[in-house]
Amino acid sequence: MFNKSAKPIYQLTKDIADYTAISVASFPAKQDVIVASRMTISEPTELFLIDAKSGVSNQITFTNKEFLSGFKLAEVKKRMVPSTDGKEILTWVIYPPDFDPTKKYPTLLYCQGGPESTVSQFFSYRWNFQLMAANGYIIVAPNRRGLPGFGSKWNDDIVGDWGGQPMRDLLSAIDDVSKESYVNKDKMGAVGASYGGYSVFWLRTS
Repeated sequence: MFNKSAKPIYQLTKDIADYTAISVASFPAKQDVIVASRMTISEPTELFLIDAKSGVSNQITFTNKEFLSGFKLAEVKKRMVPSTDGKEILTWVIYPPDFDPTKKYPTLLYCQGGPESTVSQFFSYRWNFQLMAANGYIIVAPNRRGLPGFGSKWNDDIVGDWGGQPMRDLLSAIDDVSKESYVNKDKMGAVGASYGGYSVFWLRTS
């Protein structure tokens, strides 16, 4: 049942991150503070305090800090790729550590499974983009049609069309990034599981 008295949903922080397990802190003098777990493509889950008024977040646990300090992490960039039907595809591009734009790198297209599961700022222990990039690959991870977070139509556009617009979105993403001089066009591949595996086989035979 629709609740007419419910407050509108709005963006609280400006962080490029995934927040989960959000709860209002039960501190008598700090009712405007939210405790939440946060992760990014480059950072495993840690706890953060969020000011409910300003949206400013501050990290309060550093469980992985010492471990991560021993690694040089890859740079993650947001790229908006034009689709074949005039829309834009949010795509994450992950570059190898010590990336040099004058060199050429093998490049992998990451095909998300699900088939409906957003390519967000998740830190995955299964499909870890940082680990892939550490082996010298550029990773292209698009939010193709059929993934939630971009409106119901975007999400529903995969229904009855598994080999249609979702595949064209994947191709749009890799084609757009492959225009860059640092992409080795002779060493390009695709990876994925579940619907992502289906996508890899479809792309291979199309």
